[in-house]
Amino acid sequence: RDFGVPTGLVNNAAINPAVESGMGGFTRLENLSVETWNRELAVGLTGAMLCSKIFGSMMVESRTPGSLVHIASDHGVIAPNQNLYKVEGIDEKNQAVKPITYSVVKHGLIGLSRYLSTYWSSQGIRSNSICPGGVRNNQNQDFLEKFNRLVPLGRPAEPDEYRGALVFLLSDESSYMTGANLVIDGGRSVW
Repeated sequence: RDFGVPTGLVNNAAINPAVESGMGGFTRLENLSVETWNRELAVGLTGAMLCSKIFGSMMVESRTPGSLVHIASDHGVIAPNQNLYKVEGIDEKNQAVKPITYSVVKHGLIGLSRYLSTYWSSQGIRSNSICPGGVRNNQNQDFLEKFNRLVPLGRPAEPDEYRGALVFLLSDESSYMTGANLVIDGGRSVW
C-alpha cells in the first residue's frame, strides 16, 4: 500500500541446520522425520512458490514488469560433499551431514524459477536463480581447509560477493535474461 506494486522479489528463505555445530546423527536420512521433511520443504519451497504467486500476480494485475530471483545454492547443482563435515572418531551413523532437505529445496528452487520464467513471460516478468557457494561465516579451521581444497579459487565467498549478481538480476540491466541459473561458487561445481 505505501510503496505501490513491487517490481522485484527475492526468495531467500530456508532452514539450513549448521552442520558445523556438531548436531550429529539427526541430520542423517535414516533419522529424518516426515515432519522435519515437510517443515523444511514448506519454508524453502512452498514459501517461495507462495511469495512468487502473490507478488507475480500483483505485477500481472497492475501490468508492472518485474523480476523474481530465487536464491538456490551450489547444492542445487551438485551433491553435498559429506566428507566436509566428517569428524574423526565418530561412527558413520552418528556423523553430521548436510540434510537431504537442503539439497531438495535448492534443486526445487531452480525448477520453480525456470517454470516461472515462461509462465508470466508475456507480461514482462522474468525469473532467474542464483546458486551461491559457501560463504565465510566463522567456520572452524579444519572445515575451511577441507572446503578450500574443493574450490578452484581456494576460499569461500565473502558475505557481500553476491550482491552485484542480485542487483543485476533485479535491475533492467538483465532485461533480456530469464530462466537462467547463475552459479557463483568460486568454481566448485566445475570440479
